[in-house]
Amino acid sequence: MIDYVDFIARVASLAAKKEGRKRVLGQVVAITEACSVSEDVIALRFISGNEDDAPIFYNEQTGGEESVEREGGVFANAVWALFNTSTRLVAVERKRPGVSTAIIERYLQTLGRDIGYNRLSVDLNQVTSEEFDSAVNGLETVKKVAVSVNQPNLDWSDDSNEIHRYAEESSAASARVELTAPRGESLAKGNGIVKDILGLARKKISSLKNVIVVGQAPGEAGNKTINLERYARKRQVEIERGSSAFEELDAIREASLEMISDE
Repeated sequence: MIDYVDFIARVASLAAKKEGRKRVLGQVVAITEACSVSEDVIALRFISGNEDDAPIFYNEQTGGEESVEREGGVFANAVWALFNTSTRLVAVERKRPGVSTAIIERYLQTLGRDIGYNRLSVDLNQVTSEEFDSAVNGLETVKKVAVSVNQPNLDWSDDSNEIHRYAEESSAASARVELTAPRGESLAKGNGIVKDILGLARKKISSLKNVIVVGQAPGEAGNKTINLERYARKRQVEIERGSSAFEELDAIREASLEMISDE
């Protein structure tokens, strides 16, 4: 288990420095700002852009296209991410265009290994909203469940269930399991795979990467598909157009701190 306080502090120390720039998933990625939000929370501003992009500016006044020159840089998108080093929870600003969670994961992993955290693996699994539990329990029959998990921060025994046991015995870093009910029947809802995924989804920190549940709701003829990715815990915040980076941070601060607290 890594020292989260030390790790995030070392990452933050590279903000706006050349050593903190990495190329991941075809993007140039860096941290441009870092600031302390509270005793346990550090906010980092991630940017990503493609060196090959050649954007065109459309001038509405003239109706023509204009080339946008760039010298020694890339045109980038930016988001804030707030890291609570005590609870191990992260709130990531989501907007379009933005910086994907996958890019942030890979960037932190690459940077971490470069600064001495050998074999570091970073997975920012979502915290699931209570609506997922209600949606699954609302199904009359469960036809199929497909679940993907990543190794927890400690080890597979961090959570006790059959998926983790099998992955641990196999020395796996990740696992994907799919179970299908017999024709005309349903998977058990109070035991087995359904019980395990609901138990994991109720935890703020779990190994769940994604879950897809296919079943039938009462009174509906066709099957219904429930995708865990659509049930991420989130808050909506209004940000004024043209806001500066730190005005954006001020706008999302309260909602973010609420989500990553230990309550």
